[in-house]
Amino acid sequence: MTLNILLPKAHSEQRRWQQLALENEVTLTMVDPWLIETLPEQPQTKSIWLNLDQYQGVICVSPTAAKVLIDALDCYWPMPPVGVHWLCNGPRTASVLKAAGLNVRYPTEGNTAEDVLELPETKVTASDKWLIVKGEGGRVTYLETLKARGANAIELEVYRRSMNSSVMADMPALASQCQALWLSSEYLGSQLLQNNSDFWLAWVGQWWLSSDRLQIWATKQGITNTIVGLGATPEALGQMIKQHSTNL
Repeated sequence: MTLNILLPKAHSEQRRWQQLALENEVTLTMVDPWLIETLPEQPQTKSIWLNLDQYQGVICVSPTAAKVLIDALDCYWPMPPVGVHWLCNGPRTASVLKAAGLNVRYPTEGNTAEDVLELPETKVTASDKWLIVKGEGGRVTYLETLKARGANAIELEVYRRSMNSSVMADMPALASQCQALWLSSEYLGSQLLQNNSDFWLAWVGQWWLSSDRLQIWATKQGITNTIVGLGATPEALGQMIKQHSTNL
């Protein structure tokens, strides 16, 4: 039986994951549960964009955040400000920044906030200014850690995430045909349980998780049929397929 993995990813990202199916002889059931709304620019937001050269570092938490940042640079900066550390958590977000000519850094292993905060650029000195470009809500690890290290760090929320209710309603039926679910977002996992906890807590498939942090979350929810990978990239999922597909 061919391994079938339920893979929730935005439409814009799905193509780069499709190669996994060809390389590993698996089936990827891909769905896009996300609704992304860019927030209107407020006067405070514009002021931050105009003063980007005052920041020692800017962290983009997602491709959407990176796209908004690039649009702001195109609007307000003929040339990107120099002397700024441009950081992100992984290659997909980095590709957006690199396409705009920014010299971006991200961890070579791991794609979590904790991994980013291990980069030497984040060893801040007192009064350094840092900007975290992100969506509404989500983790505050960057903000809290940089502040604890002495930086003057702020968050700039530039988009809003919500769930596509029809896709969320379809996911239990799709999962019933799959042996594993790839999960790289605690928010999505929480929404799945909120929408249909009876199904997801009784589901016999495996939860393939992208980080130890998600493993901690899953344990708290009572989810025990889990396997933890080494990141949220296609390469990390490919490694999990090679290691664990024969156990399903």
